[in-house]
Amino acid sequence: MSAVPDERLAAVPTRHSRARAVVAAWGPLVLWVAVIFSLSSDQFSDVKTAAWLTALAGALGIPLTAVEALNLMVRKSAHFVEYAILSLLAVRALRLTWTRQGRWELLALAVALSAVCAAFDELRQLVLTSTRTGTPRDVALDTFGAVVGAAAGALYVYRRRPAA
Repeated sequence: MSAVPDERLAAVPTRHSRARAVVAAWGPLVLWVAVIFSLSSDQFSDVKTAAWLTALAGALGIPLTAVEALNLMVRKSAHFVEYAILSLLAVRALRLTWTRQGRWELLALAVALSAVCAAFDELRQLVLTSTRTGTPRDVALDTFGAVVGAAAGALYVYRRRPAA
């Protein structure tokens, strides 16, 4: 029997519970970065995506002349969406772990973190892959996706709840 009521003991965070909370907050973001980096490998190069889009276009009766434009749209949309999701996850993780920061600071940090990740990924493609090229234009597109993702995250996280 303890002199401290059980409900007060449950409210005291332990080192283990804090570590678990950090992993729960940042784990999805780290996993998503791994997904992004795997998608930017040689395995998902322009030539490879064009090949599967050509097969898909043939099966769906889409003219092969449209495959090049379709490939460009799929690849650039993927950049935007990947980094919008990354920034959304960064907003979530930062909000859960950096509780003393203001919302604008968290949004700026989420976008900055995503932009740094985009720049590093494009540099990695330029230096470490044989079939990929890293470009500043893709970093800009990734960062634009990050801004949209952070804004969507902010709208969700900081939405005003109607009065009951």
